[in-house]
Amino acid sequence: LPSVYLLQKSSSSAVSCHATGFYPDRAELLWRRDGEEIHEGVEKGQILPNNDGTFQMSVDLQPPSGEDMQRYECVFQLSGVKEDVVTKLEKAKIRTNEDSSSQIWIIIGVIVAVISAVLAVAAFFLYRKKNGPCKDKDYTAVQQKTKPENPSA
Repeated sequence: LPSVYLLQKSSSSAVSCHATGFYPDRAELLWRRDGEEIHEGVEKGQILPNNDGTFQMSVDLQPPSGEDMQRYECVFQLSGVKEDVVTKLEKAKIRTNEDSSSQIWIIIGVIVAVISAVLAVAAFFLYRKKNGPCKDKDYTAVQQKTKPENPSA
C-alpha cells in the first residue's frame, strides 16, 4: 500500500492529498465529503513515476472552513485491491511549511538575542578595563601626609 500525506503550503492554499509508492499505475485518488465524492474545488494531478518503479499522484482541495474540516477525507483506491486508504482531513495531519518557517525565525531571534547580550557584556568589560572603574567620574586625588611614628623633637 502507498504512503498518503496531506500537504499544505500555507493556511490559505489548497490542501494536497499526495499518494506515493504504489504499483501498478491504475489508481484513483479523490476527496469525499460526508462519504460522497466531490468534484467542486478539487484539482486532480497526473500519475507520475518514481525512481524506484512505483508511482505517485496528488489531488488538491480548496480548504474548507474550520468547522467543516472533519467532514472531508482523501481516499486512495488501487486497482485490484479491495481496501481503500482513507485519510481524514484533520489539522494535526496536515504537513505545512508555515510551522517550520516560524520555528526557524524563533530560533534565529533567540540566537541574535544571545549574541547581542554576550557582545554587550564583553563591550562593557572592555570599556571598564580600558578606562578604569572611576575614570569617568569627577574625583580628585587627595594627598595625605602621615606623621612619623617616632617624633624626634
